[in-house]
Amino acid sequence: MDELLAAPWQAKVALVVLAVALVISVVTDLRRRLILNVVTLPALVIVCACVLWLGGLSLLADAALGILVCAGPFALMMLRGWMGAGDVKLMAVCGAVSGAAAGWPFALAVLLYVAFAGGLQSALWMLISKARGRARPKYVPYGVAIAAGTMAAFLWGSALF
Repeated sequence: MDELLAAPWQAKVALVVLAVALVISVVTDLRRRLILNVVTLPALVIVCACVLWLGGLSLLADAALGILVCAGPFALMMLRGWMGAGDVKLMAVCGAVSGAAAGWPFALAVLLYVAFAGGLQSALWMLISKARGRARPKYVPYGVAIAAGTMAAFLWGSALF
């Protein structure tokens, strides 16, 4: 917590923007099955501006690598129809912040925490549907898993390498 309090204001803004984007995306994904561009795109622009201001092009390159690590696999899943574009854009915001915070290894940790949270969430949704005598769900609001996994990575995670 002391590190966060001592962080430059640009880093604090980037973290707050990420947190707000995650909260709003969870709500809209649960209610409307959408992660909104009006949330993710401005968040990505603000985060990238903060990163550029904080560390110049080299830190922005770290953020871009984080975006590739976090959003790249989701983009491939989106092309297969397994994931929505909003999920990809929300993961891009997560990747930008995590890549700038601690490089691509931490972005990979975020991706793995999100994948674990997504698997757990999907299993729980299927078990609950079965217990209620309903058909298997066709849609799982993955924004919940993105928020939970990202939060877990920032609270307990560390770079894997």
